[in-house]
Amino acid sequence: MSIDAPQSNGSSDFLRKPLWTSLADNIANLVANSIATRRLMPGERIVETTLAEKLGVSRVPIREALKVLHAQGILTGGGHRGYHVATFDAETTQQILEVRLMLETFLLRDALANWRSGLEDPNELNAAIAEMERAAKSEDIPGSLLADLEFHRIIRNAAHNPIAGTLWDTIARHVTIVFNFERYRDKNLMAIPKQHEQFRDFIFEQIKNPGPDEVIGEAMESHILLIDRQRRKFA
Repeated sequence: MSIDAPQSNGSSDFLRKPLWTSLADNIANLVANSIATRRLMPGERIVETTLAEKLGVSRVPIREALKVLHAQGILTGGGHRGYHVATFDAETTQQILEVRLMLETFLLRDALANWRSGLEDPNELNAAIAEMERAAKSEDIPGSLLADLEFHRIIRNAAHNPIAGTLWDTIARHVTIVFNFERYRDKNLMAIPKQHEQFRDFIFEQIKNPGPDEVIGEAMESHILLIDRQRRKFA
């Protein structure tokens, strides 16, 4: 098992912007990111004591984090058998994409309403795109994914939808894992910011000239499935 505590070395680090205040949640993120970057391989056993030693924490938050990942289907096993990294096959990937599309359609609908009212600032999306461009220029694959997720997290936060938002937080770990396994981003990282610029422009237009909810769903589907088509093209 290869997993290390975050290092402050200036390189891309999934945990450089912690999303949860809970230690157990941060540990769960670290394990998920280690799976995504193949420092932990499918089927590999997760040893609680080893993880606690590497991260320099007690076994209590480790145990809590592993239970969460098990409940989310990222780890299998449990009990006396211990936990193992789950296998993310094509069917699982498709299910993740479908759930993500449903959730993000709801979140974008609500975010648009809050952007129109001035409750949230849509220009925050530009910072995420700028980070995608930086990552592309430096061929930083994990950084590209982090910026991509940040773009969609901005939408999630702007929606102020606690139910869909909480479910999105869960699926974000799966997205991190699946996108890294598929490795299509190696081929053309510069395409990622361009895709999100187009989607941002659609969002800005919808803020000024609202369209029917069907348009929102179609645009989100086109954006997310464009990523899936890129994955299939380079698979």
